Amino acid sequence: MKRKYKGLLFVFLVLSGFMLLFSALFPSQVMTSKWIMVAGQQKNVASSLCDLHKWQDWNDLLVGKTDITVDKKDSTLHIDDKISWPSSNGDMSSIVITSIQSDGISLVITKPGDLPIQSGFSLTQREDSVQVVWFIVERLRWYPWEKIYGMMASDMKGPALQHSLEMFKEQVAQQ
Repeated sequence: MKRKYKGLLFVFLVLSGFMLLFSALFPSQVMTSKWIMVAGQQKNVASSLCDLHKWQDWNDLLVGKTDITVDKKDSTLHIDDKISWPSSNGDMSSIVITSIQSDGISLVITKPGDLPIQSGFSLTQREDSVQVVWFIVERLRWYPWEKIYGMMASDMKGPALQHSLEMFKEQVAQQ
């Protein structure tokens, strides 16, 4: 009887080791990006994007959330301006502006229990429209199941990014 359990334990350990080594071949971060064309000039689209008070109207991370707090120094966008909201267990999630350029912004999204997500928007004028690109870069832990998640992250997060961009386009069109 003991011999049978030792054999099963050995097989389990070998398969676990193989899975760990195999998952080490996968990248330790994954990037997802979506884009949309918005009619107008880059300056107008950028001003809509920089209005953090309106993000809850179009950003799927914030839609339907209550108790959203926007911490801004003044009416213009600055580094360290922040949107925060409580998660379901009471811990605070946030979006913090980390960089502002003429052609986009960079930010960090933090959620309780997850690694920080690097994100940003880039704006490029194309004739009479502006190409708005939203990207997120997620770091993955070394666990095999996180690496497997990384292979599916784009399929899971992409639709939410695209829907948010569509909502943003509608918001810009209404202005």
